Amino acid sequence: MKNSGYTYDYFLKAFNDAKDTATSLITETENEILKQKPAKDSWSMVEILSHLIQAGNEYYQQIEKALDKNDEELTKGEEPFTPGFLFRWFIGQVSPENRRKLPTVSSFEPGKSSHMDTEKELSDFLKQQDSFIHTVKRAKLEGLDLNKIKARNPIIKIIPMSLTACLGVTEAHQRRHFDQMKELKAKLLK
Repeated sequence: MKNSGYTYDYFLKAFNDAKDTATSLITETENEILKQKPAKDSWSMVEILSHLIQAGNEYYQQIEKALDKNDEELTKGEEPFTPGFLFRWFIGQVSPENRRKLPTVSSFEPGKSSHMDTEKELSDFLKQQDSFIHTVKRAKLEGLDLNKIKARNPIIKIIPMSLTACLGVTEAHQRRHFDQMKELKAKLLK
């Protein structure tokens, strides 16, 4: 489980890997399997992808706002970056290594799979990952301190987050749900 000592290259690899994983999971699975729920109160594979898009959008919007300043206002620093204790704990909670079911924040709820266009969901996810990649490349090029630049927390508004925490939560959350999608696909194909 990774929740400290992050580098720009770690995040670049993680978001590129997410593109590859999502592409293979979606394109190598029949649409009826992608939209099939294992139980009434469970999500389908495409709903899980939609959830990742919803959550990623919330975090990315806060990252964009935090970086929407003049260059001289953005703190410079050196990697590796480590989020504070609270967010290291939270990253552990949303990582695939934590097998406990977690409640979903209402703004992260997916739409209904019956109303989703699977290709559009995948396209939206890939565009989102490209946005994260572009932002991390910018941070690396400018030597931005991902620990010292703070963003608004999309879940608990009164507790600010470092960009390290925003990126770390997002990538760990994606890995967790990719594992869930792989397990669901294997279960539905039995």
